[in-house]
Amino acid sequence: MIHETASSSLSHVVSTGALYRRDAMRTDALPLRIGLRLWGFDEYEVRGWGENLPTLGGRISWEIMHDCDADGVGAVIHLVRSSAQTLASFCWNCVGANRAIRLAQGAAVLHVAVFSGDARRLPTPRYGLWAIAGRRSEEQTVHEIARTLVFPRVIHAR
Repeated sequence: MIHETASSSLSHVVSTGALYRRDAMRTDALPLRIGLRLWGFDEYEVRGWGENLPTLGGRISWEIMHDCDADGVGAVIHLVRSSAQTLASFCWNCVGANRAIRLAQGAAVLHVAVFSGDARRLPTPRYGLWAIAGRRSEEQTVHEIARTLVFPRVIHAR
C-alpha cells in the first residue's frame, strides 16, 4: 500500500497510526519509510502499484512524497519519466530529480533515481545512482531497487 503525505515528518507518521500493511512478520518497530518522488509520473498510476510493492512483512512502508523534505524516510526513490516524447537534449523531469539528488548528497537518506525513457535524455553530469528501467516496467525496476538496496538496510537494521 502506498500512502500520501503532505508532510514527511516522523511525528506525522506516528500520529496517523499504522500506515502500512500488517502481516505475520510485522515487528513492533516502525517500518522503514520509502518515499516515492514523482517526476513525470501520474500519481494514480503509481498508487496502482501499491499492493504489489514489497513490505517485508510490514517492515517497509511506501509513500508518495509531495515535498522535498526527506525527514523521517529511510530512502527516496525518484521516479523519472522523460518529459517529452520527441528526442531532445533537455528533460525537465531529469533536471529536477538530478538537482534534488545533488542537494541530498551527504545526507543519511539513500536517494536513487529510476529513469524511464531514452537514455540519451539523461542529464550530464548525473548525481547519485540512476537506474534505467529499459525493457522492464517502472514497477519492476522499483522492486529490483528495493530488493538490492532497501532490503539489506532493513535486515541489517533490525
